[in-house]
Amino acid sequence: MENLPASQQGGFKLGPKAQEERLAHREWIGGRVYTLLSHYWREDDEDMLTAAIAADWADVLEGIPQEYIRKACIRYARNEPRRKPTPGAIYQMARAAMPAPKVVHRSAAPLDPEREPCAPDVAQRICEEAGYVPKRFGGGE
Repeated sequence: MENLPASQQGGFKLGPKAQEERLAHREWIGGRVYTLLSHYWREDDEDMLTAAIAADWADVLEGIPQEYIRKACIRYARNEPRRKPTPGAIYQMARAAMPAPKVVHRSAAPLDPEREPCAPDVAQRICEEAGYVPKRFGGGE
């Protein structure tokens, strides 16, 4: 949960170290975005507006690792030289650059070779004591 924006953490509280890392990451995003936007920057923007813009960018990009944000910014600067980027455009490019999650299949635990399988009559007694009646194949109960 620690890589989610604060608005998406669902009430989870971060520890002091994770909070510090989160704030450092948001600050890095602000600097990276400031660099990217400096190609399009307007000098007459007020400091409060600039801070609000940086906060928006950090909210959108907070869960993305720096490596992919950097790659997306470079790609955008190369491919879209005449348009000012939006946080969503960089987010989509960064997500596209990230590797797809891998599905991990856990194999069943190997059987203990020292342990002998349960005898059918013992298994039946255990089921009866637990009140479990297994269905039988062939239409019978």
